[in-house]
Amino acid sequence: MNKPIQPVLLILFFIAVPFLIYAFIQVRSLGEDEEMAQAVYEKQMEAVLFSLNQYADDMMSQWIRRLSSDQQPILENGNDLIIGNESIQLLVLRKMVNQEDSVFLNDYVTKDENLEKQIDRWYQKEDSTLRQLTKYLDAGFQKIQAAEDWKASGGLKAGQVAMTAMVYDQDSVLYNSLMVLEPTYWVEQVLGNKMQEIDQDDFRLGVYKWTHDQQSPRYIYQTDTFDIESSSIKKKLWVLPGMYLSIQPKGESYIDIIQERSKNNLYFLLFSLLTVFIGTALVIRNIRSTLKIAQLKSDFVSNVSHEIRTPLALIRMYAETLMLGRVNTEDKKKHYYQIIHHESGRLTYLVNNILDFSRIEANRKTYHFEEKELNEMVESIHLNFAHLFKEKEMECTLSLCSESVSVSVSVDPQAFGEALSNLIENAVKYSNGSKSIEVSTFVDEGYGCCTVKDYGAGISKAAQKHIFDKFYRVEGALTQKTKGTGLGLSLVKHIMESHQGQVLVDSKPGVGSTFTLKFPLTQ
Repeated sequence: MNKPIQPVLLILFFIAVPFLIYAFIQVRSLGEDEEMAQAVYEKQMEAVLFSLNQYADDMMSQWIRRLSSDQQPILENGNDLIIGNESIQLLVLRKMVNQEDSVFLNDYVTKDENLEKQIDRWYQKEDSTLRQLTKYLDAGFQKIQAAEDWKASGGLKAGQVAMTAMVYDQDSVLYNSLMVLEPTYWVEQVLGNKMQEIDQDDFRLGVYKWTHDQQSPRYIYQTDTFDIESSSIKKKLWVLPGMYLSIQPKGESYIDIIQERSKNNLYFLLFSLLTVFIGTALVIRNIRSTLKIAQLKSDFVSNVSHEIRTPLALIRMYAETLMLGRVNTEDKKKHYYQIIHHESGRLTYLVNNILDFSRIEANRKTYHFEEKELNEMVESIHLNFAHLFKEKEMECTLSLCSESVSVSVSVDPQAFGEALSNLIENAVKYSNGSKSIEVSTFVDEGYGCCTVKDYGAGISKAAQKHIFDKFYRVEGALTQKTKGTGLGLSLVKHIMESHQGQVLVDSKPGVGSTFTLKFPLTQ
């Protein structure tokens, strides 16, 4: 790993790891918080049901206390009780001393001829229950118990529910009270107002009957219609066997809110985590890119220094030789002058590349367009490279399109020269031992085209995506031996885009490369 990147990764590590630990703890705690909130909410609703059960039990206890009131005889109390409470269908007061029954019926029921026999049968079966209730009473505890063995009697309304309790009259005579209730009336009369009071637009409250042969509960009373799709909490109604109290929140429940909030928090944590990962990846990518560019710039400076040093050294060496008068023949002097001219041109070309790149980076590069004949410009530049071709012992074949075809294009002549010169320079540099180059022009669908073809090292498909990036140089043994700035093709691309044209490449490793410049025709 590069040393400059290590401190940055270390900083990112100390930022990301605590956040990941915090995210992990939060994800774990979300489930626990939801369970805790749900448990608290259920306890709250259970407390509501408990208060209803307590209220129902208190109301039944009031009835029993009215029976045992010493203000008047117990039978009169029983008669007043059934007259004042429509939900009591049948009231039986049995004097335990002589097994004498006093039977009270509400106005809306009729007395069945078998009723007294049914009452006797029930008392015979419940003898142990009555003795237990008497013990509770003598101990100072008034217990009201469901008479679950009571069989529905004819003449009474369906859905009969029976309750029993032991009481003493004003003369301390022991009685058993057996009440047969109509549950719907009882719930409406005793619990209805209390349930409506608790409702307060927050809950749905209901009382339902559910036996084993039923597939769904049958509500006998509800403050609002229950949503069967939503969850609810139920508890047995203490005083009525087979009856249940049920409660359900209206609208969005607290549990739903907690779940939604937990889900949102989880999404936020995951999003934050993803953001940290993406941010970390982008930072590392930018750092690597910056380091790579810094390395490329360093290589660029090194290569430029070498590129400038070489022609300067040659110019200086031949100039000193001429100045010292060590050259005796005119032909040799002419040869030295040609070398100095060529190397100064090479130096000018390099400096122009650097200056052009600087102007492009500063967005100050300007072009002066003229209508020019493509063939003439290509031929002129080809002649300028004659000395280089001779020096490198290379053959450059020039193929111009027919003279009968006018290939007139609007170009900046200097920029065109830079673009084509860069392509020819590269073809010479990376010939890889090949001694042949082809330069040609042609017309293609409204474009005047100039092609430079070599039979050198070639470029891989992967590298072709980057060869027009600034400072980029293809990695390979040949490029390592051949010095260059990495700016040539980047300048070519900018020039072609400024001319509303294109630069195309077709290359295969080991076969060679073909670069094509396409300029829009003026006609």
